[in-house]
Amino acid sequence: MTKQITTITDKTQFQDIFYKLFSNNDIFLKTKSGDLKIKFFGYTEGLAAFRIPFLKNIQENILIFSRTEGNIIYAQMKFAEKQEEDMYIFYPEKIQIISENRRESRSTLQGEGSKNVLYITNLISDFIIENSIALDQKKADKVREILRFDMEKQFHYIKTFFCNEGSTDPRMKFFFEEKRPLFMPDISKPPQEKDQRNYNQYVNEIYSKDFYLQNRKQFISEASVPILYKAKIPYGYIQTNNTTPLSESAMTLVKRMAIVAEEIFHKYKIFPVSDEKLLVSDISKRGLSIVFKERKFIRYFKERSLVYFDLIFPENKKASILAVVRNITLLENKIIKIGCEVKETDALSEVNYDEFLESLGESTD
Repeated sequence: MTKQITTITDKTQFQDIFYKLFSNNDIFLKTKSGDLKIKFFGYTEGLAAFRIPFLKNIQENILIFSRTEGNIIYAQMKFAEKQEEDMYIFYPEKIQIISENRRESRSTLQGEGSKNVLYITNLISDFIIENSIALDQKKADKVREILRFDMEKQFHYIKTFFCNEGSTDPRMKFFFEEKRPLFMPDISKPPQEKDQRNYNQYVNEIYSKDFYLQNRKQFISEASVPILYKAKIPYGYIQTNNTTPLSESAMTLVKRMAIVAEEIFHKYKIFPVSDEKLLVSDISKRGLSIVFKERKFIRYFKERSLVYFDLIFPENKKASILAVVRNITLLENKIIKIGCEVKETDALSEVNYDEFLESLGESTD
């Protein structure tokens, strides 16, 4: 998808742009809590007026945006004054128009009572998983003890790491991006050609930043595996190292222990999964939107966070989905809308998802 960005700072053009691009479209104010829907009221003598509901404090510099077919329009403005309860006046400083071709349209679903009503449930977010481990450190340490007891006879060094322990850990970063095991049977020997890329990546991005291993050159092998929530969200890993080469059977053991770790976490009920039902307002092959009025549900969402949930279709079919939160929008009547991009589904979930889209006449290519 190609983008073309046009930046306008000539204030003599602002009035025409505001009336042409903002007066008849939905407009949103960027806030820390999400995108708040506002209304353009008028432009005169270099000042733009907006009606902004639900706002307690206004920042000196704000950013608003609107979408038209093929364009996103941003306006950077400076606060001037507040006139009435919800009326705010700003000095527009810069406008940017980003032209792009929208990848797809979304099908809008009917409300409750429709045969096409969808909802999500069993919802959890990556940051809730992280916070839950941090708040129940004793149980996390118990998991460590169990894993060490089962593996200490097989490996010379064992480390269990959880995501709440730091965001800069190189292995956690690797597992978050790739979600695949690390297996280095013997780093003291040159790798085969087919393993060269993985070897270089390990040596340059992980081993070189591991001060423990750097100061203990006797460790020449590693088998490490991510711990995954529902095989989707990485929240920790098991690292093992030896002073002798490791075999494939060692990697198999570490993989099995990562599964055991996930089972123990669920047995201890560390992760608070929401069984509430949240309504889906629109859907496409690549994403969907969720809407709700109760503000308590917003705690499950942050922009760019990972969320895992079950999408329930008619006739009790479902799709288990890993998604990324792309936008949080506050609409009229205090409705909150969450836009999600679908990242992963399993095979059966994909079949159910595609079948539903086909029933709406949507393309699944």
